[in-house]
Amino acid sequence: MVRTKARENAFLLLFQESFSKSQDSSEILDVNSEIGEIQVDDYCKKLFNGVVSHKDEIDSVIEKHLVRWKKNRLSKVALTAIRIALYEMYYCDDIDDSVAISQAVILLKKYDDEKAASFANGVLGSCSRDRK
Repeated sequence: MVRTKARENAFLLLFQESFSKSQDSSEILDVNSEIGEIQVDDYCKKLFNGVVSHKDEIDSVIEKHLVRWKKNRLSKVALTAIRIALYEMYYCDDIDDSVAISQAVILLKKYDDEKAASFANGVLGSCSRDRK
């Protein structure tokens, strides 16, 4: 599976996880792997587990770069895409920031709208500039 599809599948699993009160995150991954509704490869697992395990650090970066916004105002779709991009930017040495940002924008154009994609692009661009 190409990384774009693995990233989208991780996005779908993480979006599901954002609503789950009763299911453990590993259970979400296991159930979806067994049922086969969402194809789970190694990169998908890496993104899913990485975002889940670094969520507090990632959310701290998000909150630092939100101007006149609070994280709880973001849609779960936008928040999930931004989290994945930040995980790739901060924890995956083989992914360039521009690739992580553009992939988040693509996901948001598909699952949210232009405004969310544009907003995420700005937040992630700010995060990337801050890192350098």
